[in-house]
Amino acid sequence: MKKSSVVFFSLILVASAIILYSCKKESYSFGQNPEDDYNEPVLPSEKYNYAKKHGVNSDLATLGRVLFYDKKLSGNKTVSCGSCHKQQFAFADNARFNRGADGNELTRNSPSIQGLKGFKVDGIDTINGVFPNLANQEEVLLFWDGRQHSMADMVLNPVVNHKEMNMPDFGTLIQVLKSTTYYPELFKKAYGSEEITQEKIAFALQGFLACLNTDKKNTPTSNDAFAVAQAQLLADAKLTEFEKAGKRLFHEKYNCAKCHDPLAPVATTVFVPSGGYQGGSTPVVTTPTGEKITFMFDIGLDMLPKDLGLGAITNIGGDKGVFKVPTLQNISVTAPYMHDGRFPTLESVVEHYSHGINNTKTLAPFFRNLNGSVKQLNISVIERDAIVAFLKTLKNDDFLTSPLYSDPFKKL
Repeated sequence: MKKSSVVFFSLILVASAIILYSCKKESYSFGQNPEDDYNEPVLPSEKYNYAKKHGVNSDLATLGRVLFYDKKLSGNKTVSCGSCHKQQFAFADNARFNRGADGNELTRNSPSIQGLKGFKVDGIDTINGVFPNLANQEEVLLFWDGRQHSMADMVLNPVVNHKEMNMPDFGTLIQVLKSTTYYPELFKKAYGSEEITQEKIAFALQGFLACLNTDKKNTPTSNDAFAVAQAQLLADAKLTEFEKAGKRLFHEKYNCAKCHDPLAPVATTVFVPSGGYQGGSTPVVTTPTGEKITFMFDIGLDMLPKDLGLGAITNIGGDKGVFKVPTLQNISVTAPYMHDGRFPTLESVVEHYSHGINNTKTLAPFFRNLNGSVKQLNISVIERDAIVAFLKTLKNDDFLTSPLYSDPFKKL
């Protein structure tokens, strides 16, 4: 063999070896990136003031933010809470179904978790902030099927769920957190001690989630009539005539606000137990005026639902196909919609209410005529587009981009 041929084949072998090494280096199983094991959060030198903006203790919310985005909370370090609840999508996701730590597809669409709190706030302490604990827990409706009523419990469920984050147990999780360079100090700042417990993890995550909301100054409470009126005037002044028309259709002609309050940070306010689920009656909320309302309905998605929703929890026929009503804040970025992500756009959602409602046994009564037949709203295309235009005005860009809620593990 000629010398030139030997050199040529030698170069080919070297190039092949480099390519194979590169492929091996870049080829990991689902989410398996060794860098995740050594990645540390990048936090500001001056902590974010969650107490002033949201009334939550700032050190606690900071710890919760790190926990929320840390993949070390999953069994194989591949996913975090933030993997399924992304800030740019209002802490929902743009995938119909997410994947768990093992890479398997989940069976429900990730709901937006903005606006949740679950603990009492007796006045906003803008200096120290309120500290969630066992003594100030309130009951709320959580998950699509309303199965969980405690925020402190809810935040930990996905961590040990074998289909989601698949951490073997909380003892293992605590040892993982103790072994890091940053958690002992973060727990000390938040709690005054480096000790890490299951309860402390829960309250920190709950504290951060309580901050996933728009500024309270921009969302006045319903019992402050003057503040609400002023906010409405300011909001209306920014709307185009087409958006105003959509707002009127939403509130008046089609009364969408019966289930969806656009000003509410989340549709699931305080959950008041009413003696359990009886005869298909869904959980109710008692308003300040004493009115009994619910935020869970069957909206006629399927005649024979595969996912029974609340019915799978209560085993009551009248609860089959009943699901929680989502918030409309930032609704334009939380597609796809419904518990199974079946509707890709807001237009397709409005089309369902226009002429796609099925005559199910558990259909919410306000979707029926007096004779029991299903209402045909027959929303025109121009009306549909106007309603969607109005819904798109409920977007809060600051919330979707603010570093207060962002991933601290991202490379700068």
